[in-house]
Amino acid sequence: MRLITLDVLRGIAILGILLRNIESFGLMSSAYINPLAFGEPLPAEWVIWLLNHLIAEEKFITILTMLFGAGIVLMAQGSPGPGSDFEIRFRRRMWWLLIFGLVHALLLWPGDILAAYALCGLMAVRLRHKSPLDLVILAVLLYAAAMILWILISAFLLFLMPMETVQALAATYWGPTSEVIARETARLTSEWVAQTGERMLSAMGAQVWMFASDRIFRMLGMMLLGMALLRVGFLSGQWSLHDYRRIAAAGLMLGVPVVILGIWFNHAVGWDFRYSLFLGRIANHWASVAIALAWISIAIITLKSGLSSFILRALEAVGRLAMTNYIMQSVIASAIFYGFGLGMFGQFDKGQLMGVVLAIWGFQITFSLAWRHYIGGGPLERLWRWLSR
Repeated sequence: MRLITLDVLRGIAILGILLRNIESFGLMSSAYINPLAFGEPLPAEWVIWLLNHLIAEEKFITILTMLFGAGIVLMAQGSPGPGSDFEIRFRRRMWWLLIFGLVHALLLWPGDILAAYALCGLMAVRLRHKSPLDLVILAVLLYAAAMILWILISAFLLFLMPMETVQALAATYWGPTSEVIARETARLTSEWVAQTGERMLSAMGAQVWMFASDRIFRMLGMMLLGMALLRVGFLSGQWSLHDYRRIAAAGLMLGVPVVILGIWFNHAVGWDFRYSLFLGRIANHWASVAIALAWISIAIITLKSGLSSFILRALEAVGRLAMTNYIMQSVIASAIFYGFGLGMFGQFDKGQLMGVVLAIWGFQITFSLAWRHYIGGGPLERLWRWLSR
């Protein structure tokens, strides 16, 4: 059972996450989380960072994760036989997704989300029968749990961790020294083959850390929220245009000021590693949900209004090949920036990276439309289904 609305939203999310992910491919990882990682940026760099932070940071991955949760409900509803049989098949799908994700993380990009989706999906499927209200409450509690954990980690950084250790961590992960930059550049370019083992160990550590400190709370919470929003008809486009307009307006009017408040906080503390790494994320942590709901509402308004039919058809095609396009982004970006390809890591500024994003978008839209027209299901989607059987 498929819904065009969900495919369009999935296409928007897949393309949108590249706005942020591209910096993880082309720049030091610290530049992704700290706009002052390399000193005061130029005005154009500030504008690009600010716009990305407002419209993309955590917003599109929030949408994609909601849709993953909604997909669990749709698969369960369309599954023949008893619920226990569906859960057996679903668990098999998630274990294969975990393998896909780990291969992706270890060989291409440590920021992979598929492995975390698989683990959170195994937990979310057991909660699919709960009422929409219970699912929303659980989602809020999970988001609150992440915030509490971040406050505790920040307190540890501020009051318990020795200052020498804090400074060493900051010099590596927050405002890297020239030696750290040179070592990372060599590891990803000229020493690509020789450093394979070290990169894999680092990627596994990053996956474990991100899952334990962030993803288990955010992703599981958004999967549950996605289940609830599908059950009440929001994600499937069953609400009125008036209701979607209200959600869009409320989401932006609530979310944008909160994001700006978080930026102000980080400026007020001078983008201090101890404050900004976790406490500085809390505002966007909550606001990203409101803004994601606004983007969903605007997309559904456009879809229901019958506007821009070609764009919506293109987004639907990208969404139908979501897994293929997600991995394809990593293949293309790593071939541009890493040592097995062009090795251009660290050579692009933020504006040039946005040009790379536009080029990848153009290729993926063209590829998705052609593949859907001539072949049908995406190659990785087909492989995943076949393995899961």
